[in-house]
Amino acid sequence: MDVNSGSNTSFLFDSWSPLGSLIELTGERGTMDLGIPLNSTVERAIQLYRPKRHRVSILQLIDKEIGVLKNRGLNQQDDICLWKRENGDFKEGFSTAQTWNITRAQSPSVSWFKGVWFPGATPKFSFLIWIAIHNRLSTGDRILRWNPQAVSTCWLCKTAPETRDHLFFECAYSQEVWLKTIKNLAGNRRSCDWSSVVQVVVNGFHGRIVTFLLRYCFQAVAYALWHERNVRRVSEPSLPARCLVARLDKLVRNRITSLRRKKGGKYEKAMKVWFSRS
Repeated sequence: MDVNSGSNTSFLFDSWSPLGSLIELTGERGTMDLGIPLNSTVERAIQLYRPKRHRVSILQLIDKEIGVLKNRGLNQQDDICLWKRENGDFKEGFSTAQTWNITRAQSPSVSWFKGVWFPGATPKFSFLIWIAIHNRLSTGDRILRWNPQAVSTCWLCKTAPETRDHLFFECAYSQEVWLKTIKNLAGNRRSCDWSSVVQVVVNGFHGRIVTFLLRYCFQAVAYALWHERNVRRVSEPSLPARCLVARLDKLVRNRITSLRRKKGGKYEKAMKVWFSRS
C-alpha cells in the first residue's frame, strides 16, 4: 500500500512499509506491545502511537517506520493499492498473468504442450491427452500392478495386452477409427504409432487450419476410444468402428460450426478443409 491519508490501509495486515505485514512479524501480541488495536488503520495508529523503549528488535524497527511516516506526514488523498510484478516492482493495476506467475511453481515448458493445450480445444479432451502423455491412464498393464487378477487384455480388439501405445493406435479397432477419421488430413505423415502421432500433432503443419483439425481429431478420437473402452469394460453395448467414425465426424463438424461463429474469421475455411481431407 502507498499510504496517503492512511484511512484505507490496515496498520497490522497491509504491507505499507518495507517490513511487510506487521501481524506476521509480531503476532497478535504486537497489539499489546505497540498499544494499537488489532483492526486499526494506519491513520488511527499514527494518532494513537506513543514512542517506547522496546527491547525486541522488530518492535524497534516498527517504531522507526512509524517515526518516518509521522515525519513525512499524511494527506487527504486516497491510499493506493500496489501490486507486485514478476521483476519485484510494485505498480498500480492488478494483472492476473503477473500474479499467476508469481504465485505458481514454475517449471520448464515441456516439448508436447502445443499438442495438448491449444485454442479451440475441448477441455475434457485435452485433460485426457495430458494424462495419456504422462502414461497415467488406468490401462490394463497399469491395473496389473495393483491387481494381479485383473483382465489386462485390450477391451477393443480382445487380442493383445492393453497398454497406452496399443490403445492409441496399434489396436485394430482404434487404428481403423483413427485412420478413417483423419483420412488424408496428415498427408504422408499418417501414423498409428503413439510417439510418431504425438510428434506430428505437436509439430503441426504450415497450414494453421490443418494443424488445428489434426490436433482436435487426435484428442477427440482418443477420448472416444477411451470412452468406448470403458463402456465395453462394464458390459454395455459396444459400437462398431464405422459408427464411432460417423459420431466423430459429426462432433468435429459441430465444433467447427461453433468456432466459425466467433469474430475474426479464424476458422472460416475449416469446414472446407475438413470436407476435402478424403
